[in-house]
Amino acid sequence: KPELVRVTKESGIPLIGALPFGIIDRGTNLLQVRCTSICNMRCTFCSTSANDFKVHPTNYIVDINYLVEEVTKIAKIKGDNLIIFLDSVGEPTSHPSFVDLVKKIKLIKEVSEIIVITNGTFLTKEKICLLKESGLSRINLSLHSLNKEKAKKLFGMNSYDVEKIKEMIFYIKEIGLDLMLTPVWIPNVNDDDIEEIIKFCKAVSCKIGLQKYEVYKYSRKIKKAKTQNYWKFYNKVKEWGKNYDVSLIVKAKDMNIEKRPRINEIFNIGDKVNVDIICSGWIYGQMIGKYKDRCISINNCNNKVGDRVKVKILENKNSIYLAEPIQ
Repeated sequence: KPELVRVTKESGIPLIGALPFGIIDRGTNLLQVRCTSICNMRCTFCSTSANDFKVHPTNYIVDINYLVEEVTKIAKIKGDNLIIFLDSVGEPTSHPSFVDLVKKIKLIKEVSEIIVITNGTFLTKEKICLLKESGLSRINLSLHSLNKEKAKKLFGMNSYDVEKIKEMIFYIKEIGLDLMLTPVWIPNVNDDDIEEIIKFCKAVSCKIGLQKYEVYKYSRKIKKAKTQNYWKFYNKVKEWGKNYDVSLIVKAKDMNIEKRPRINEIFNIGDKVNVDIICSGWIYGQMIGKYKDRCISINNCNNKVGDRVKVKILENKNSIYLAEPIQ
């Protein structure tokens, strides 16, 4: 069982700088807001290997009030027409206060849209109604096959029930909440399933945004799955789009995403800095350190919480900081 770190204001753990929790700013009017790293599925193609304790010995759950307070501060810097994208390295709706999070973010005056990406397994008719009443703008729902047994295999859990998910899709449409299905196309694995999902989307009149199968260092991999470059991906997507007369790719302009000033990046690559270790890291052998109001994930770190360590910054993209100890 993994360690669970509760990220509260009192914990002193900053909400900028870490990948598995907090706030990520990529220099646009869209902010990624991550309330938890917990996941209830074990998707066989998961790019982050969510719910795999051999890879991730630590999970994080963020106090909602702390998260909203920090989003409010950043919203003032970013300006109006802010889109809040509630995503996760796991499943965001697993957070017990998820509805409350939506309700409180909606009260931030700069926020115009709130979108969640979810596997749909925590959705109920009651929760969907509450989310709509709380101000959720759209549900992006991950669905990779309509076949009952294949869907279970892809989600890595016998508890996954595609019929229940379809029932929730119909209900989301019925109450008039915006919906987009976001299947991952895994070449050689669910090619036919993608076509069935496209037909299903057309039948229920909902949007679709096709996702590319990606493999990273810690991804779960399907043996017969074929990785491909973007040229091949887009060519096939264009072919499907033409055959079914439907748009399958979501572009930044379709989501009203525009460039905005970034929150300050306080480190450059190569900088050396003394940090205080505040909690365990998301990956084995990793700890998270704090410098001012930023988190820094430190690889190959044997230090304990409370230690002070000198580190060298290895990565700083989008204010997500990765470092290693200086021996």
